[in-house]
Amino acid sequence: MINCEKCNTLIPESNINTETLMPCSKCKSLVRTDIFPAAVRAPEPDERQKSLVIDDDAGCYFHPTKKAIIPCSSCGRFLCALCDIEMDGEHICFPCMESGKKQKVLNTLETYRFLPDSLAIRLSILPLISLVFTFFTCITAPASLYIAVRYWKSDSSITPRRKKWRFIVAFILSAAQIGCWIWIVIYLIHLS
Repeated sequence: MINCEKCNTLIPESNINTETLMPCSKCKSLVRTDIFPAAVRAPEPDERQKSLVIDDDAGCYFHPTKKAIIPCSSCGRFLCALCDIEMDGEHICFPCMESGKKQKVLNTLETYRFLPDSLAIRLSILPLISLVFTFFTCITAPASLYIAVRYWKSDSSITPRRKKWRFIVAFILSAAQIGCWIWIVIYLIHLS
């Protein structure tokens, strides 16, 4: 595998990774050989080889060379471990999952989630951005405030990266808008 630089003699495995200079068996020159242990270790049997189709085994519908482990609960196609999707204790294939998603048959497959934090922040910001709809803040600000308070403890997203900052911003903006409307109403009352 590894040869001496001077005489090109094979260095025995006992002289590899010894952290000291070892003499070459032929020319006696001092050589230190450091390599990754995996280079001298015998190869382990590949786990993927076990999943290949042998003799009379059934093959996966989508990967014919892979061994099938289970049939699809919906269509009966044989599936390998890669194609198997477990949902509510049933094993289905990807095309059945897609058709179930389109026909809205799969109740556990979540394809849409209401995000109240996004709605609350939109209701508080969008009327302010467009000056034409600023008047609608008298409606959208209380609605945004209600949504921020009502859905504060709810799960806003499947991913944990969404934090409560959107609710906080929506709450502050909505409270400020309501305060402005109260100030405007009081000012108009004092003018008359």
